[in-house]
Amino acid sequence: MVNKNIKLIALDLDGTTLTSQNTLSSKTKEAIKKAVAGGIEVVVASGRPFASMPDSILEIEGINYIVSSNGAAIHNAQRQCVYQSLLDETDVLKILEITAKYDLIFEAFINGLTYTDVRYVNNPMKYGDNEAYIDYVKASHGHIEDMRAFIFEHRLELDSVEIVCPDKDLREHIWQKCAECISGVYITSSSANFIEFMNTDATKANAVKRICDELCIDTASICACGNADNDADMILLAGIGAAVKNASPRCLEYADVVVASNNDDGVAELIDYIMHQKQYEK
Repeated sequence: MVNKNIKLIALDLDGTTLTSQNTLSSKTKEAIKKAVAGGIEVVVASGRPFASMPDSILEIEGINYIVSSNGAAIHNAQRQCVYQSLLDETDVLKILEITAKYDLIFEAFINGLTYTDVRYVNNPMKYGDNEAYIDYVKASHGHIEDMRAFIFEHRLELDSVEIVCPDKDLREHIWQKCAECISGVYITSSSANFIEFMNTDATKANAVKRICDELCIDTASICACGNADNDADMILLAGIGAAVKNASPRCLEYADVVVASNNDDGVAELIDYIMHQKQYEK
């Protein structure tokens, strides 16, 4: 890492800033506070919908922007939604059509809230989640009996549609088919068993770029850190693209630097390095 003029740090949450127990370590929290106090804009950039942002993050003073739903929404310091990019109705209908013959677990994000299949809520570990995320899944705003009908009913309001599918072959088949047949969606994954659909404008990179344009910050002055494929685009955008050691192969490939894992305070390590370099700016 050589850029001493980092003005904005964009941080993924799950698997990056948060530990595998879904917590924020005191060391990482203090590092974020130090960055904010040092004049660096710290931006949260998460696949989570806004209502699922952890209190441990929201309570940090000085975080002025939160990117949620993989870039489909941006909230400001007053926690007001200042940008939203919804899925197109035609694309939603195509997703439902392509997946019609499969019994799948769906989630839907609407206005920062999660609506999910009641079967997933009742047994998250059956669909690949670990124990640390059971409470997160159960805290979903809506536990829906028929998610297909729900998605159809709310087809004009969707930030994101997600499929939870532990079957790797089926997951890859659905991903490929949707990619071939639907041009208006951005398809990504925040964890191994997920397929996530957003509008093509709704990426973390695009959302971070919007914030940078608002603040007149050049992309060369961005540092972005993540762990999953949905972080790869903002890692590629940034002047310093960073991945935690536990990141996906794609993230590791795009990263300029690899820091310690999310369980070993990799984000704190990254911030400490940036703050140390800023001391020697002229």
